[in-house]
Order: sequence, then C-alpha cells, then structure tokens
Amino acid sequence: MYLEKKLVEDWAIEKLKEHGWNYIEPQNLPRESIEEPLLVENLKRKILEINKDVEFTEEDLKTVINKLKFAHTDQNGHKEILSFFKYGVPIKLEKDKVVKYVQLFDFKNIHNNEFVFSNQVQFWGRDKIRVDLLLFVNGIPLVNIECKNPYTAKSDYYSAYKQIKRYEQTVPELYKYVQIGIGLAEKVKYFPIVPWLEDVKQEVWRSEFKSDDEAIFEMLSPNLLLDIVKNFLFVREFRGEMTKVIGRYMQYRAVNKIYQRVMDNLAGKTDKNRGLIWHWQGSGKTLTMIFAAHKLYFELGKPTIFFIVDRRELERQFSDELSALDLHFGFKKIESISALKDVLTHDNNRGERGAFLTLIHKFNLKEEFLLDQIGEVNQRKDIICFLDEVHRTQYGILAGKLRTILANAFFFGFTGTPIALKDRNTYKEFGFLRDDDPELYLDRYFIDEAERDGFVVPIVYELRKEEVNLKEQDLDWYLKRVDVDDIAEESELRDLETAVRKRINEITVFLENPKNIRQICEDIAQHYKEHFDGKFKGLIVTGSRKACVRFKRILDEYLDPKYSEVVMTFGGEDEEIKEFVRVQTERFGTSDDVEIANQITEKFKKEEYPKLLIVTDMLITGFDEPKLAVLYLYKILKNHRLLQTIARVNRPHEEKAAGLLVDYVGIFKYIEEALSAYAVEDINIIRQKVIDTDVAWEQFLSIFERLKGMFWGLVGDFSRESFDRAIEILRTRGDEFSLLYRELRRKFEFLSTDRRMVNFLDGYKWFSFLYEFYKKLLRPDINEGNLEKYFNRTISLIHDLIEPSGLRREKPAVIDFETIKALKSSNLAETQKYVGILNNLKYMVVIKSRNPIYKSIAERVKELVERWQAGVDISQLRKDIDGVLKFIEDKERERGESKLSDVEFGMKLVLENEGVVESNEAEELARQIYARVRGRLYPGWDQNPAVSKNVERDLRMYLAELRPKYKIPYEGFEKLYNRIFEVLTYYGRGN
Repeated sequence: MYLEKKLVEDWAIEKLKEHGWNYIEPQNLPRESIEEPLLVENLKRKILEINKDVEFTEEDLKTVINKLKFAHTDQNGHKEILSFFKYGVPIKLEKDKVVKYVQLFDFKNIHNNEFVFSNQVQFWGRDKIRVDLLLFVNGIPLVNIECKNPYTAKSDYYSAYKQIKRYEQTVPELYKYVQIGIGLAEKVKYFPIVPWLEDVKQEVWRSEFKSDDEAIFEMLSPNLLLDIVKNFLFVREFRGEMTKVIGRYMQYRAVNKIYQRVMDNLAGKTDKNRGLIWHWQGSGKTLTMIFAAHKLYFELGKPTIFFIVDRRELERQFSDELSALDLHFGFKKIESISALKDVLTHDNNRGERGAFLTLIHKFNLKEEFLLDQIGEVNQRKDIICFLDEVHRTQYGILAGKLRTILANAFFFGFTGTPIALKDRNTYKEFGFLRDDDPELYLDRYFIDEAERDGFVVPIVYELRKEEVNLKEQDLDWYLKRVDVDDIAEESELRDLETAVRKRINEITVFLENPKNIRQICEDIAQHYKEHFDGKFKGLIVTGSRKACVRFKRILDEYLDPKYSEVVMTFGGEDEEIKEFVRVQTERFGTSDDVEIANQITEKFKKEEYPKLLIVTDMLITGFDEPKLAVLYLYKILKNHRLLQTIARVNRPHEEKAAGLLVDYVGIFKYIEEALSAYAVEDINIIRQKVIDTDVAWEQFLSIFERLKGMFWGLVGDFSRESFDRAIEILRTRGDEFSLLYRELRRKFEFLSTDRRMVNFLDGYKWFSFLYEFYKKLLRPDINEGNLEKYFNRTISLIHDLIEPSGLRREKPAVIDFETIKALKSSNLAETQKYVGILNNLKYMVVIKSRNPIYKSIAERVKELVERWQAGVDISQLRKDIDGVLKFIEDKERERGESKLSDVEFGMKLVLENEGVVESNEAEELARQIYARVRGRLYPGWDQNPAVSKNVERDLRMYLAELRPKYKIPYEGFEKLYNRIFEVLTYYGRGN
C-alpha cells in the first residue's frame, strides 16, 4: 500500500493539481457524513452562482438537492442523474410557479465551476470502502481513480477496474453520481460507470506527444471533462438493454475540429465550410457524427442538421443508434421526396429546424423545384450536413442537387476509405486543395492507429486453392481497366462498352463454374470446421447472385444445411435464382428480401446457427459483428470495396487473435493494383497491417525465441526443480512473460494446424504449463474466464500434462498448511523450498481469507512477497517466513482449544495485535465484546444503514467503557474500534 501510494497516487495528485484541480485533505472535505457522497454546501453555493437569473427560496434549493439525493440507484436513476448533469434539474419555483431547469454546471464559463479532489476518501454503504482519488465538480463526485503499484505482482490496471466495479455494488449511492472510472497502473484506461453490467469496455485516451498516463490527465482537465459529460457521454437503451457510451479520443478530436470550423465560419474567421473525417472502419464514425450534432445543436440554438446516408441498411443502423441514445433532441426520418420537400419549404421556405435522417436519393428533386420552390433555405448557414461513406456517392447528380439546395450549408464527409480517382476524388470534394492553405482532411485516424488502440484486430490473409484462382491476365486486366467497384449484376453492365462487358461476363462465368465452386466448398467446410467452428463465424463472398445459390447448394453437401444461409437481393430472370427465391419465400413466409436478410443476420449475431453467410454484395460494407472472424473471398474487389470487405473480420471479440481472409481469387498478389486509388504510403501501411500467414508464423517464432531466451536451459524440462527455478525468474519478469505468452498463445491457436508447428509443440506445452503454474502461485488475481471457448487446443495440451506435484491440471492440488509443512520438510534445496513456501502462503491468504488467522497475516505476507519481488534474496527472508509459520501453527492450536467462533477469534487477534491485553485475557474480552452486540446481528444487518449505525454505537460505547481499565490511549482508540468493527462486518454477517 505504501509503494502504491508513493509511486502512483502521489504522482496522480500532482498531475491533477497541474491540470487545474484543487486538492483537499480527506479529513477536511466538507461532508455531512460518511454515507453522503455530495458536498452539499458547496453544491448549493455553486447552484446560486451559476443560476443567477433564478430567484431561489431555501425550499427551491432543498428540492434540487433532494432530487439528486433521492434519485434511485437503478438504471432509470442513473439515466435521470446524467440528464440532470447535462440539461439541468427541472423544478417548479416556489415563487414564480414556473418550471425551471436548474443548471448544476456552467458549461460555457468553465472557471465558474469548482474543481476539487481528495484521496483515500471513505464511504459507508453495504460495506466500508476507501477510494484512492475522487474528483468533485461543484460538490458532485464525477470521477473515481483507483491506483495500483506497477512494480508488484498485481500490476495491471484491470485489477483497479475490477475494484471500482466492486465498489459500484458496495456504495451505490456514490456511483449513481460518478460517471467515469479510471484504472491507473502500468497502463491507464477509463470507462463509464454502469453498475448493472458486469463488464464494460475500457478505453485508452491518447494525446499527441504525450504518454498515455500523461494524456489521461489532459482528459481530466476541467474544460475537457465537462465537455465529455455534456456531449460525449450518453445512456444507450436498445432492445431492452441499457448501457452508457463514452467518447474515444479520436472522436473527441474530430468533433471539436468540426465544432471549431462551424463556429469560426459563422464568426467570419474562415471561409472553410466543409471537411473530410477519415476514420478507419470500427472507430465509431456514427457516434462521432451524433456527438458533433449534439454539441452544435445546443450551441447554435436549434439549427437544421441532416444525417445523410446512401444505403437502407445504414439508414436502419443510424436510426437505431439515434433512437437508442438519450439525446434530448428528437429526429425525423425522411421517408420520401415529398417529405423532404416539406422539410425544405417549412417556415416560409426557410426550412424546418431540428435533426433529420435521410437517404441521399431523397434529394433527387425535379429541376423546377430547384429553380422555383427552393425559397430561402439555401441562404441559411446554420445547416449542418453529416454525410456517411462519402467515397461512394458525392461525385454525381445527387451530390450536385444536394449542394444546390443547401448552397450555404456545412458539409462534413465521413469515410474509412477515401479515394483519389480522376472523376471521383473524396479529398477534392471535402478538402481544400488550394495552394495557399491546403487541406486533404480535417481529421485522420488510420488502420495502424486503430489496431494499436485495440479497436480492430490484425488481418491475416492466406492464398488457397491456386488451381481455381483467376488467371493472372484476367486479374491484371480487370484491376487496370474496369472502373466499377466490382463485377456488377447484369443490369448494371449495360452502359459499358461491348468488349469490356464481354470480358467481365467471361470472368463471371468462371466464378460461377460449379466445378470450381465444389472444390472451394469442400475446402471451406474442412477449413472452417478445423479452425473456427464453435468459436467464431464466417462470411463467404461470391462473384454473383447465381454463385451465391450454387455455393449454398454445394456447401450443404459438406456441412449440415443449418450451417449456412444466403443473404442477397431478389429479382432477375434466371431460373436457378427464381427457384431459390421461391424456396426462401416459403421458408420465411415473406418475399421481402430485406426482411429475410434482417431475420438471417439477427440469428447470425445472436444464435448458434447460421455460422456462415453467403453473399455477393450485401453485408460486405457496414455489417459489424465481432464474432465474424474468417472471410472466404471468391470475388474481384478493388479500392474501397476491397478494404471495406476485409474490414468485416477486423472487429475485436474477446480473445480473437486476428481476422482471416482466405483468398480464392488471387487478389492479394496484386495488392498495389487493387488499391490503385490510394497514396503509396497508405498502401504500404495497409500492406504491413494485412499480413500473410507466413508472416504470422515468423511472428510466432520471434516470440517463441524471446521466451526461450528468458528460460534458457529449462524449456521442455517438466521436473519440479525446473519449474521452481522458472518461478524464481518470474518474480522479477512475470509481467513480461505474461504478455509474451498470451501473444504466443493467440498465434498458436491461429496456426496450430500448420505442419511446421510439430517441431515447437514441446516448447509451447512447457510455456503453457509454466503460465498456469505462474498464475496459481504468483498471480491468483488473473482470471481469464472460460478459456476452453477460445483456446481449446492450448487447454487440451495442458490437460494432457502432469503437474510436478503429480496431480492433473483439471484437479488442482489442494494447498493448505499441511502442504506447506510437507514442503518445508522435503529434500529440496533451501532456496527452492522457501520460494515454494512463500508462494503457497501468498495463495493461502487469498483463498483462506474467511479464516481470521490468515486474514490477520495477509499484510505480513504481502510485505514479504513485495520484498522478495523487489530483489531481496529469499535467504534473508527465511527468519520472517518461519515466524509467520509459527504464528499460524500456534494460533490454529489456540483456536481449536478455545472453541471461539470466527468473529470472536478475529477480535481476539485484533486485541492481541494492538497490544490492548495479554493473550490469556484477550479470549474472554473478545467473548464479552461479541456478546454486547450479537443481538443486533441478524442476517443482512450490515446492508441496513440504520442497524449498522446502532451496532457501531454499541461497539464504540462499550470500548469507551473499557478504555480506562485497559489504558487504551486516545490516539489508538479509533484504530482499535475500526479493526474490531471490520472483523464484525467480515465474519459477523448472519450470526
């Protein structure tokens, strides 16, 4: 605890001071009680200062405070509290009898708020907690930081995160106000406070030229923190499930660049009224648009905001997201061209105010409307358009009409894959290519940054079945000559020149060849079953709708038909497709291809089957499913269509090591030609991040050799002596080993069937078993959940091994005091013997914490472990370790002879350790103290604040009566009282 405080907590205190926070000693916090999270008097004062236009009575102030205090701690209470923070607390004023939204924060004048913090702040709820750092704004606790010492075994931020998650349940009244939790250790991550969820996503905040632990304090700077609370933190409620979303750093950066551009333009500081937001797939572009809209909506006083998309699927997803967030501004979905006309001609042709979602196709208005009825809406500047996937639709007639109708509006284009072709240049449409002030994009977040931040996983590609790959001359010709995104359906080929259309038709016939498809289906069935079945799902991308039908029919011969489904549009004259559509219509009870697609994709996401989706055009853009891990490609794609398609498998999902692209076309042999619309440097980054399976193998070997060098001469030796020596190494290099092994394990699971692996299996088994041994002895805090689900090959290897103790892994050895005594009397070398004893002691004080003897020595054992890990030789600790062993032996004997309960024996140990009485008197005194309060200790007493207070009072009064007799000094009284009450709450529940 001392090192933790000195290394992390004190440093954090200084950083907060540097960023504008005022520190208050915990004993000086102006609190009403240990149960009250609010600094009530501070809050009242700031309410009066911020809401100067309101004439409050004392009763009005009391109403505001009570609305906060009496808000429930359930999901609805959290939603209400966050609404209060953002928009104010609605009350009916006593004098004016009108409803007023009383603001709790001044979002415009940051210096008009009070920013204070304290450390080691105690709270009482269902139990007593002590938070490391608590940040108050205007007397309201908004941020909780928990610190962990990065130089001890429990070094990861995750233990701090889990601690806050436990605190959420322990003191719910505090955490209905706290909005952001931060775990600060060797890494630092932040997350929204959502007590009703067991786990929430933890994020890294980054800032240019700053380390992550420096950047988090920039995030906590007063102006930025309040901006996040107002515009980047929302309750999200979708299909009956409620959570919170919180902005990521690149979203915050982009939104504020958008905001600043709008404000500067309206103020006459710049003529720039557009911008390109180039954010890679998976970074959250939809939320970025919504965050920006929210900030501008309330800043500009109800402007007009358009969210414009180009696909119905994107429109549905966008509508779902807008509906799910508690935004406090409504939006309308424009369903028709006529509805768009109504919006544009509202208010005497000045346009309707509010937020609107529409497809760009609704702007296909007739020329006479553009000339005669457009009115004054095209003169307005307070119109902001957010356009999604702008690389696709912002170059033709529709885009021209959009800009004619909204001539003075702001246009912000979003894409993960901008293009720079002669007639379709995303940079030209949304950037500024002028010589005096060039700007290609307003904000950029590329694949390398997304992978570093964990928003996407790497993509590995594998070229398979080269005998069915397209001929090189066909691929080369297509990539150089064809400007359409991919091989389109027949109806879209009519405008192409005859020679080009003929060549494309020949390629299509090849991709539809049943003989080729059969070879591929047989390979897919075997590959999927071997690598992904039971863990992840897959996507088969084919060259046409007819190919989809044939893939399904043939794949059903190799896999159970329930494994796969086809998702495609209906229509056309082909008899094979018509028959398939007839069958689908009967199966699903509808001929609506969109409805059928929705049913299939919902089952794909939520149920075990289907496991494979067969598509040609649908779902290859905008379809996000983290369990999708493999994509089988038998379709020619290029430029943004290729990048967007392969990005379907890059979404992270628990221990998904990578997304796999299995190439049956041969496209990745021509990566430069396939990505010809991009700059050379961008192609190089993509090439580095989309790697060959041979490269993945090289990475496995590199990690393997690093681990082998760490344990030179021990790898492959499964004797107890070998593992004891390895554990000695891990006392100082455990974190390094853990990180390397987990990365090796991900690579192994991905490559385990590679024929080259056979020469490395013994070494990998040894590392795997050492990791299990390490977790058991040194890191019992590591909990990786149900590993069998994701690392079944590794787990099967471990289960086949025999531990040095002679017990199988699936039946862990029981570690108790008899085990330790047997180890001490063994023939092992003294160093190995005492390392083993210390490791076992560390494990026992965790698993036997319900035993008051082991709980009483937890701090002594922790100190010994920390000294050993800090480099003290184990021989120098032998005397102290022996002392601990003797203490356990003596106390176990005393406990058996005394017949005391756990709570009484725990009190006895406290009385002895605090030096209040001699051992022979401590037993009787413990019985008397317990008898004094036992009558109040009914089941659940510690969760009832009123009863807890009565127990505290009785205990304090009785100890006060005893103080003169046992000469307890005043300065030691409070510590004795706290220790005994802790024993009561820990062991005296339900007694």
